[in-house]
Amino acid sequence: MRKSLTTKALIFSFLLTSCAHKPHQVPTSTAETTPKIETDEYTHEMAEATVDDKIIKSEIGSSDIDQDIEDKKIGENSNFLHPKKTQRMQFWVNYFTKVQRERFQRFINNGQEYRHHIEEIFEKNGLPKELYFVGLIESGYYLSAKSHASAVGPWQFIRGTGKRYGLKINHEVDERQDLFKASQAAALYFKDLYNVFSSWELALAAYNAGEYGIIRRIMKYETRDFYELSKNKYLPSETINYVPKVLAAMYVVQNAEKYGFTIPEKNHRLFDRTVLMPVKKNQSLSAIASRLNIDIALLKKLNPELKKHSTPKQITGHYFLRVPKSHYAYVAPIETPKVHLADQEKKVKELISRPETPKEIKRRTAHKVQKGETLYSIARLYEISPNKLSQLNKISIKTKLKTSQILTLVESKKLFKNSLKILKTPIVYKIRRGDNLNELAKIFNIRISHLKKANRLARGQVKVGQKIVLPKTRKGIYTVKKGDELAKLAKKLNQPMAAIIKLNALKRKSIYPGQKIIVNID
Repeated sequence: MRKSLTTKALIFSFLLTSCAHKPHQVPTSTAETTPKIETDEYTHEMAEATVDDKIIKSEIGSSDIDQDIEDKKIGENSNFLHPKKTQRMQFWVNYFTKVQRERFQRFINNGQEYRHHIEEIFEKNGLPKELYFVGLIESGYYLSAKSHASAVGPWQFIRGTGKRYGLKINHEVDERQDLFKASQAAALYFKDLYNVFSSWELALAAYNAGEYGIIRRIMKYETRDFYELSKNKYLPSETINYVPKVLAAMYVVQNAEKYGFTIPEKNHRLFDRTVLMPVKKNQSLSAIASRLNIDIALLKKLNPELKKHSTPKQITGHYFLRVPKSHYAYVAPIETPKVHLADQEKKVKELISRPETPKEIKRRTAHKVQKGETLYSIARLYEISPNKLSQLNKISIKTKLKTSQILTLVESKKLFKNSLKILKTPIVYKIRRGDNLNELAKIFNIRISHLKKANRLARGQVKVGQKIVLPKTRKGIYTVKKGDELAKLAKKLNQPMAAIIKLNALKRKSIYPGQKIIVNID
């Protein structure tokens, strides 16, 4: 176990803001009481609820509340939180299933409306889909949730963090309440936290208490073990309970029937069967709803980020409004008349000056800059990060764009291949502790018989330090560029990420600019 952050990780972390998604305070009193929950539908205190360890010990009847009590998998993704079922976690299981049972059921109901969309966003970003349960704890998936510390939306971003991750927040819109944009921002934030800490336990602790606070404690107490930091009370009480709370929520939902909870099943949910349509700026929502023959309340529900009763005025180009398709299926709590698709499209076209659909826009490989457009507005249009867009075009993220300038939107595969130094010799792999031929054959997609034959391995046994040839492979050397991610690199090469990790003896999934890594190009 490494006792402190690497220099690279520390430097990277200081590029992040010193506050997390919302500010917290370390409790000044050790005489904390049983978690207090407000009576409103949403309450930030579900996330901030904490309790003194003496109360947990007395309620659970155990003095060691952080020791494993069951070796049982919690969550489908073994790359997420360590499946550590402790007495502390059991306390929160009891809390959700007994003390806050009705509220937790409402949280489950809300979450099911959006769960498949959120999990899809995380999976597209190469993240564990179980991060969904963080939002369940944070907001109960009330999109308009707001804490007393002005953290807003399903992921409870404060203004600074929201803007840092590309969310527009002004007097007209607050994209922290947009499920899709806020969840994408959360994915980028989680990815940054994991790149710093290389541990989901520490990443979630930083999400709760702030990056700097966790970094200081790691360096001061010389441990990167979340449970060791918790056991020795080196973390704020709320943060100590945060990871067990997420594990408890995950465990309860996965065992909903056991605890008497109902997971709603619907054919279609709120944002299903909806599309984004480009609408002129400063257009009345009432007028749009009337032309589309839908309820104004539904239109507002589909676009909770809008603060006013119109599309934003201070924008360049069009605003992408979420509207229902024909025969919209979501009927509760708002009854909506069925509209024939051809009629609706005709009405929508009255509101827009170009017919191109979002799907067609996403298929573009280049973009011609219009007057007033910025790198950030173009990145939002194509749902890619500003950093990625600047890297693709080899310009600074602060570059002022020129009208009619052509920007590349996708990386050419040919261009990527040309960035590899290709060697004609096959890959030679050095056996490491724990390796076996079956695993290597599977990772590198080589028949084990071919592997044995190429290396004259009659019995199929290998020793640590032994070098073996991987038949039917070609060695390529790739120099990591700024913004590269291991998951995306593996996807471009059409090979498992595990293969790259094995070939380069990477201890974690992060790579850094200038690093030379071996890849298989066959």
